[in-house]
Amino acid sequence: MKVSIQTLGCKVNQSESASIEGELLKNNYEIVTSVDNADICIINTCTVTAKSDYQSRQLIRKSARSGAKVIVTGCYAQLRPDDLADIEGVSKVIGNSDKQEIADSIADLNGNGEKTTLKVTGPGLPLAKQYYHSTRSRAFLKIQDGCNRSCTYCSVRLARGKSRSLSIDDILSSASDMEMAGYREIVLTGVHIGSYGLDLRPARSLTGIVNKLSRLFPEVRFRLSSLAPGEINPALLALLERDNICSHLHIPMQSGSDNILKAMNRGYDTSTYQQVINRIIKKYPDISIGTDIIVGFPGETDEDFMNTMKFVDIMPFSYLHVFPYSRRPDTQAFSMEKQVNADIKKERVKMLIESGKIKKYTYLERHLESTLNVIVETKSRSHGFYSAISDNYIKLLVSGDRIMTGNRLDVRVISSTGSYLTAQALK
Repeated sequence: MKVSIQTLGCKVNQSESASIEGELLKNNYEIVTSVDNADICIINTCTVTAKSDYQSRQLIRKSARSGAKVIVTGCYAQLRPDDLADIEGVSKVIGNSDKQEIADSIADLNGNGEKTTLKVTGPGLPLAKQYYHSTRSRAFLKIQDGCNRSCTYCSVRLARGKSRSLSIDDILSSASDMEMAGYREIVLTGVHIGSYGLDLRPARSLTGIVNKLSRLFPEVRFRLSSLAPGEINPALLALLERDNICSHLHIPMQSGSDNILKAMNRGYDTSTYQQVINRIIKKYPDISIGTDIIVGFPGETDEDFMNTMKFVDIMPFSYLHVFPYSRRPDTQAFSMEKQVNADIKKERVKMLIESGKIKKYTYLERHLESTLNVIVETKSRSHGFYSAISDNYIKLLVSGDRIMTGNRLDVRVISSTGSYLTAQALK
């Protein structure tokens, strides 16, 4: 049977879809890209915003119209299983807690297409060993799931449950499998990887597992996904000196207004955040630091927003991810007063995106004539070029002899387009 896996949302979902794909391949299913060519479509949904809910529903309906049987899983399925089960063409709804059993669920699909709505249980199951597939040059290794924080806007913690960590043995085994499969970059991902190991007995730490991975797999480079500012301690920061730890950190800020940060229950203020960033930049001036910003949180005034704009202006970010605030049911912020008008949010998002473009352009220009270490991802549509990504998270078009997808190599930067760099492979 032909199965198409469609994924929305974060790197955690991408990692889990890769695990599902690996399990299906082991069971002799054929994986296809297009929903139009599939007997079964698995939709791994996201619910971080109202837009992601909408995109999930649209993809479900498109898959159902193709004639395939549709299985829906992910965070949206975890929180709103009945809503999704009511969509015509959906055969099964499976919560996050049962994602690991999707291969069995496919085998159990009713032959006459009768809808089956599974009871969605709590999200707090232990993590299992990761699977992977060999169609991409970088692998995602989910080392942690869930979150113990209580940000007032976030529904992901409701869908994912409390923080829990993959065992060290399973992480090392998965990393070994990925290296053997030819991957030269592994992205360590999770909902809140800064809390890695705190639930294990004896307790472990993110610094400890990164240190171990770096030493055991010297030919693989490791990239950290999102971290809170308070989780970047001196020991973790020191690991960035190693050649196989990417010079890139993503540190969500969410707002440049102390009033809004307090309302969000983020647990830090702008002064604390700035001190952390300055400490990193002082030690690693060329590091890439990205951030997330939520615009239009309830109660955000013009002054609050301008404080965010000014704060972004003075911070050494290399890129921004900007999101309009989206009301999520069952969160504290959903019922907060002074919800911001949609048109105002749209205009503020536009302004911050423009600031982000300037930040990115400035960061790219700094790397003209420099040498970067890259992973080759795919052959580009541009004749003679390959798309690649550097250790400091810059996208490049690379030319040269005998380049292959998955290669890790040094390149010399030639020019900048404002969105990416072009480079020549070094021999």
